[in-house]
Amino acid sequence: MRFLHTADWHVGKTLVGRSRLDEQEQVSAEIVDIAKHERIDCVLMAGDIFDSPAPTVDAQRVVCDALAEIAGAGMATVIVGGNHDHRRLAALRKLAGRLKIFIRPGPGEGDEGGMISYPKNGEQAKIAMLPWIPEFQIVDGRQILRPRNQWNQVYSEHVAARCSRLASGFAANTINILLAHLYVDGAEATGSERPAHVAQPFAVRPDQLPQAHYIALGHLHRPQEVPASSPCVYAGSPLQLDFGERGQQKRVVIVDARAESPASVESIPLVSGRKLRDVVTTIDQLPSVVGDAGADFLRVVVRARTRISGLAQQVSAALPNAVTVQQELATVSAVLRPPLDLRNPRERFRQFVREQKNLVVSPEMLEAFDRLYHEAKHAADEA
Repeated sequence: MRFLHTADWHVGKTLVGRSRLDEQEQVSAEIVDIAKHERIDCVLMAGDIFDSPAPTVDAQRVVCDALAEIAGAGMATVIVGGNHDHRRLAALRKLAGRLKIFIRPGPGEGDEGGMISYPKNGEQAKIAMLPWIPEFQIVDGRQILRPRNQWNQVYSEHVAARCSRLASGFAANTINILLAHLYVDGAEATGSERPAHVAQPFAVRPDQLPQAHYIALGHLHRPQEVPASSPCVYAGSPLQLDFGERGQQKRVVIVDARAESPASVESIPLVSGRKLRDVVTTIDQLPSVVGDAGADFLRVVVRARTRISGLAQQVSAALPNAVTVQQELATVSAVLRPPLDLRNPRERFRQFVREQKNLVVSPEMLEAFDRLYHEAKHAADEA
């Protein structure tokens, strides 16, 4: 039996306010075409198909069109909910079942997430379905008051136990697949995922995952294989969703499996969608950048000795695909620069804004910070 594994479409997601619906439509059509060309029997979608639990009508149309094409070609689709989209998927569940589209939007439905038995080509696939499990469903207030490493363990062991219960339905004469939206310890995030959900409290150890022909994962956007006792794979997002994903080659994963032999796994690269790229230039070099920009979305940093008035407008006029424009002022040579004093609140603020927001702190921002800092310090001293 042949499977196509994909995840984290995040249909409806924008980039700094710019719609990417046309790209999302193109890449979903490309995935459907690959599934048809590769004669896929079942498509595995590992969560976060929408970017929001309340997607727009156009975002729903993109997903529903893709699912209708898959169903019309005689393929089944199995979907688990992610941390972004489980409520919207719940609305589709009853109607979709008649089209061989099997959905488990959230935990606690059916047998701890559900098991699908799907026969095709003389084989029987058993697909264990584990949607994203919010921590509040597992870790209560009393446990959160414990040391962090203790309630981390409560969460990961509970998720691992659910995986084991689902896997108890696997058999020696079936193709056994775990389809899950979760964070496996040791896997690499990109920064474009929701930060709270790729933190250590949500990590499940690879050795806690069950034995299977294939473990199809969603949640992390970087395509990667996780070292485990079974083939364990994040398909990754099909588009570069954020600048943390720049340079990544996106893909779908094709899995060939028979009940009594190991699965064969290969990747097929995706070509739809714009690339995301960083450009560092000066205002004088800007014309040379224009010819090389193409259709890429750009994060532009302009280096200058003094602040340039109206810089964003100048760059946007030359590079319409520049989604962010920042100015980097020349500083003293690194050889002469004194070491950064992180005990100084101003320097800590300056470093935070530079590293987290990728911005240069203006004198006005520093003045506002100083004022707020001294007010807060004065209030703390009086208390």
